[in-house]
Amino acid sequence: MKDIELTYKDKTFIIPNRWDGMTQSQYTALCADLLRMEAGELSAGEVRINHLCRLMSWNRRRFRTEEQIANLISISERLTFLFQISYPDGNAVLEALDDNTYRLCRRVDPFRLSLPIARVLRKMEYRYVVDLCFCAQLIPVLTIDGKDYNGYRVITDCNRLSCSLTALQYIEARELLDKGTDALPLLAAILYHPEPEYDSGKAHALAPLFARNLSVEILTAVAFNFQAFNSYLFSKTPFSLLGKFEPSQPSPITTDASDAIYDLSKEGLGNVHQIEQMNLLTYLKVLRKKTIDAVRTLKGFGWDKAKISSEVGLPIGVIDKII
Repeated sequence: MKDIELTYKDKTFIIPNRWDGMTQSQYTALCADLLRMEAGELSAGEVRINHLCRLMSWNRRRFRTEEQIANLISISERLTFLFQISYPDGNAVLEALDDNTYRLCRRVDPFRLSLPIARVLRKMEYRYVVDLCFCAQLIPVLTIDGKDYNGYRVITDCNRLSCSLTALQYIEARELLDKGTDALPLLAAILYHPEPEYDSGKAHALAPLFARNLSVEILTAVAFNFQAFNSYLFSKTPFSLLGKFEPSQPSPITTDASDAIYDLSKEGLGNVHQIEQMNLLTYLKVLRKKTIDAVRTLKGFGWDKAKISSEVGLPIGVIDKII
């Protein structure tokens, strides 16, 4: 998605059309609006307009005439990074479209589309869902009573990804996603645990402090950021292989934390403590290699793809790419 170029009074403005193009205050304010949208207090359109006004330092109340309001809405609708449009039956109506048209239909309201299929889409029930998938740390520090708690670092310089999360830290945080508001302080305490070494017990001890001093909006912004990074890992990187396991089959990254770590320890990769403190990306590289090796070993034993798929828990299409 391209940033938006806007010319006004001989001045050109660039409006970021991406998650990582905003400041921490803009991001937390956006998350607060997303919570209000979830509660039914704001529409997706109002969320976009509010975000645009914050980016441009505009006072929404000063847009009074029909032309001014129409222009504001038109510009805000070009902020396509925020939402995807979800149609019934897993977007089945879009399955026959080419990739570019499919992506367009998932981003642009059918009443704004000029495609032939738009007439069909307008008659269907659809909803806007937040598109949380990006690689950035938008809340690098949380401050409580004058003390800074630094969050995990995500760096993408020179097209190389690095991350400071440890294996256990990641696993424990991931297990708390979608566990509701009550789990948010502990999730934040895990992700903002003071270095140099992650300790599960100390993270749990920090949780009450975070619960007392951080608003639901801030805690939700932290959770959204981690959820987006997790989605990025398993859709935009080579680690996407680890997100292909069938729901009915065991996955090396969704088993109990102790089971996953003990398994690697038993294979001689280090003692339990060393595996717990292993860098997340190293941990995922090991799991990815183990998965690929398992598939190729079974293929070497003469197993057919259907039997390998059943044993390992990966779709046949993924098995084809490995072997």
